[in-house]
This record gives sequence, C-alpha cells and structure tokens, in this order.
Amino acid sequence: MNRTIDTDEQLMAYAAEGRLTKHALSTLLTPEPRRQFLDACAKIEEQYTVECAAAGDPCLASGCSSEGEICLQPLLAVGSAYHKACGAQWNKLFALPGNRMSAWAIHEAESQVNQ
Repeated sequence: MNRTIDTDEQLMAYAAEGRLTKHALSTLLTPEPRRQFLDACAKIEEQYTVECAAAGDPCLASGCSSEGEICLQPLLAVGSAYHKACGAQWNKLFALPGNRMSAWAIHEAESQVNQ
C-alpha cells in the first residue's frame, strides 16, 4: 500500500514508529545534522552489537565475527526497535526547520498551499 506523507507531523510519526530506514531519514537532513544523525545511529548499532556479544550466544560456531565492528545480526534480531531508536534521534534534528533539506521544505510549503 502506497501512502503519501504530506506533513512534518506525519513524517515524524513514521520515523518514531520505525517505519523509515536510516538512509531514507538521512536524505531529508542537511549535511551537518545528517552527520549527527548518522553518528547517533552508529552509537545505537554499537550498543546492540556489544549487548549481543556480551550475551555469549554468537551467531557463528567460531564466535562473534564482529569484534570491534558493527554486526547486522543484533539489528535484525531487534526488528523495528532499531529503526525506532534512530527515528527518535532523527526527530530531534528534523524538528528544527533549518536542518531540513530544501526539497522537503518546498514539498511542505506546496502541501500547505494546496490545502
């Protein structure tokens, strides 16, 4: 089902619900907040990886393959919780209009005119 997101509020709700990927969200931010967002998501990824490794139940029989790296397995295991956590960080940045890419600002302005 295709849905159109017409307002900041709808977009931010989708982000909070974990419905949008890190990549999709990052493209809507200007360069500096984008870097902040990606750094915040990297910390979330690292936290999940560390917690997974500490659980002592590695994905591979030979042990954890991601020592010092980010592992995809714990992110897959937590499902939308990862996207929700990144969405919460993104919402903090996107809430400030100056952090938004101009294409979204133009879309938002047009949707206001069309109402």
